Amino acid sequence: MALEPFAKSDALTFGVELELQLVSLSDFDLTAASPDLLHLLAKKPFPGNVTPEITESMIEINSSVQTGHAAMLAELHDIRNTLVSAADTLNIGICGGGTHPFQHWSEQKIFTKPRFQELSSLYGYLAKQFTIFDQHVHIACRSGDDAMFLLHSLSRCVPHFIALSASSPFVQGRDTLFDSARLNSVFAFPMSGRAPFTLSWDDFANV
Repeated sequence: MALEPFAKSDALTFGVELELQLVSLSDFDLTAASPDLLHLLAKKPFPGNVTPEITESMIEINSSVQTGHAAMLAELHDIRNTLVSAADTLNIGICGGGTHPFQHWSEQKIFTKPRFQELSSLYGYLAKQFTIFDQHVHIACRSGDDAMFLLHSLSRCVPHFIALSASSPFVQGRDTLFDSARLNSVFAFPMSGRAPFTLSWDDFANV
């Protein structure tokens, strides 16, 4: 699959994506509430965006592009407040963490979005097993070559990032003996893992 042209941005501006669990307040298991929640949120003005994820028991928060942490934190607080208010209306809870501790992947429902349906057809049961959660911080770069330099400069810190963010010791009610068991679900996909070492965006696009 060919890469899209690199989208240039002002250096070191950034945005945040945060994937969250939707849980029933009666038993705290995951619940397929994202269609109803997104319908409610469509009627409420708030900064950023909330979008569906691959299964109906999760959502993703998308911030706008920011230049500093204070403005980002304020925006995320606004999104949180709107999200919690809508969730209260539906009597559901919202929480984070890398995995839900006892949900069963076979009970999850793929969200009715063409891209997610395509992934489900392509990867089968792995798509439902991908009901895992994380946070992405996207850092803008002026060029594709700058992006490759930053990628390889930070790659040595990946173990530290994992150690700082590890929050998924339990899967389907079992102690996995991993602090970050969600990574095992990610690694099941053929395009996961570390990027190949290339010195330019053009070389990366041709891998």
